[in-house]
Amino acid sequence: MAIYRVYGTTVASPKPDDWQLIQETTDPVEATNTAHKTEGTFWRRLTEDDAPVLDRI
Repeated sequence: MAIYRVYGTTVASPKPDDWQLIQETTDPVEATNTAHKTEGTFWRRLTEDDAPVLDRI
């Protein structure tokens, strides 16, 4: 079963260490919704098993 992780950053040009985990779930719909609704971040990123799915949204 795939693990989906949503990360966020407040940095305009983020480095790898600037990303903070917001959510980890096995539900792709929940992860996608979180990636699009996360407040207080400049960029968001969604990964599936550590591979980028949506990068810098």
